[in-house]
Amino acid sequence: MTELQALIDSIPIRHNPISYLMFSGVFLGFLLSGVVLLRAPRDNRALLFFGLMIGCLSITNLDTFLCYTGWMKFTLAWNDSTEPLTLLFAPLLYLCIRHLVVRKPLPAWVVALHLAPALLYALSQIGYYSEPLAVKFNAYKGAYFSEIPFAEVPEGTTYGYQWVKDMQRWLLLLGFAVYGLLSFRLWQRASKSFGHPATGVRISKYRFGRYALVTFLLSLGLMLVVYISYDDDGGDHYLSLFTLAVTLSTCIAFISESRFFQRTWLLDKYESSATTPPEITLEALREVAGEERFFESPKASLKALAAHLGVHPNRVSRLINQETDGNFNDFVNAYRIDLAKRRLVSPEFRHLTIEAIGRSVGFRSKSSFYEAFRKQVGCSPTQFMKSTGKP
Repeated sequence: MTELQALIDSIPIRHNPISYLMFSGVFLGFLLSGVVLLRAPRDNRALLFFGLMIGCLSITNLDTFLCYTGWMKFTLAWNDSTEPLTLLFAPLLYLCIRHLVVRKPLPAWVVALHLAPALLYALSQIGYYSEPLAVKFNAYKGAYFSEIPFAEVPEGTTYGYQWVKDMQRWLLLLGFAVYGLLSFRLWQRASKSFGHPATGVRISKYRFGRYALVTFLLSLGLMLVVYISYDDDGGDHYLSLFTLAVTLSTCIAFISESRFFQRTWLLDKYESSATTPPEITLEALREVAGEERFFESPKASLKALAAHLGVHPNRVSRLINQETDGNFNDFVNAYRIDLAKRRLVSPEFRHLTIEAIGRSVGFRSKSSFYEAFRKQVGCSPTQFMKSTGKP
């Protein structure tokens, strides 16, 4: 047996409650990531980026689990190979939040710019990846088993990659700080247009976005404490336990929104239908609902919209709830209020009272018009006219 092999064999295997919790987090993370990536619609980029982030997190947590328990001695050649993935956490979470609140796809080259630091870090570590096993043993044991002697490394080892490697945890911390700030500013700017969650939606995309922002803040604080308190990777198991809590809470959030717990699940007529219902999209709904002859009518209804599209009203209602975080009335009233705003400041309609303009765009009463206007615009029609300089 060589001296290096003897040193590797001396690494103990640790089994304790922390290792069991870490393994649970790894398993749950891979499960959640797989479900999200397989089930999320291809056009739902927020969920896709979130699934990728959870996947990268699970891979690095597996690395941390192997290091903490000592099982890494059986895969020592792969030690620290997941470090580049850690630099994807913050940008992927930011991209998730961005698509939740903006819903405007980014060009591929912009997304590539956000992911470039991880690739550049990986390229800078090619020298480490090709190092002999003794170098990787020393890097591993120094962080987790300081009492074990160092292995003798080949003469001429230069460690040219080391200065970048030593910066990895601080680059990760900087990434969370920068992207956390960007996410907060983005959220703050878009928050006025969020409106209200749809009835029956426990966790809307905006609440989920707030949850992601809180995760940014807590992650930043915990990483700062761990990095100050521990050298190298000695405290990474605490970060793994935190990610277990994040993954578990995310699973609970997803399960709580499952349609299995909705009253309409057993009543959905399409569940027992022998024919496949036609596909509908939000764009198709907007094309119909956005026609003035539809939303200007006080008789505009969910049933009429569904009949025009040839689908069941439940499907239209569900699509509106999921895609807009509002109900049918919010959806149609958005078109009515937009037209009302134009008519309130148009000389062509100056002869009409505010109430008459409300009725002209489809509202049955003055009170319903004012209520919807305040909800959509944030002020009354009178205040809106004053803000535009119209008497």
